[in-house]
Amino acid sequence: MKRIFFVIFTAILIVSCSDDDSSSFHYELLPIEDVMVPEEFEYGKVYDLTVKYIVPDDCYVNDDVLYEYDDDARNVAVISLVLEDIECEPLELEQELTFKVQALQTSPYTFRFWQGDDENGNPLYHVVVVPVMNLTDQNKNEFKATHTKM
Repeated sequence: MKRIFFVIFTAILIVSCSDDDSSSFHYELLPIEDVMVPEEFEYGKVYDLTVKYIVPDDCYVNDDVLYEYDDDARNVAVISLVLEDIECEPLELEQELTFKVQALQTSPYTFRFWQGDDENGNPLYHVVVVPVMNLTDQNKNEFKATHTKM
């Protein structure tokens, strides 16, 4: 029984790894043109962040967000699958992509939205810092400010 499973598994693996160049593609980052981010987060809540970007032609499909941690910052970029070896029609179409972020830290969030690279190949970012409100601390401060000892 184990041998049969091994033979079937090996056959599936070989078939799935065969060279089929009929669909060639690559992934490419698209520069972010504009962002819509809340002015502040409340600890524990989930927020929508929206980015705007330009799709150069109709060979760019299946966009997604690249969201990576870089120490205390969050690097954000739009990643797109680009079809190769086909004729593409220019679009220059502005698109929006929305993704969710849950505020799970009490320190401010620093978002670095990728806007391309400079002439030396260094990334350029639009940086947005979003403070996080911890309502339990805010309620304590309001209580102290409005209730005095006699």
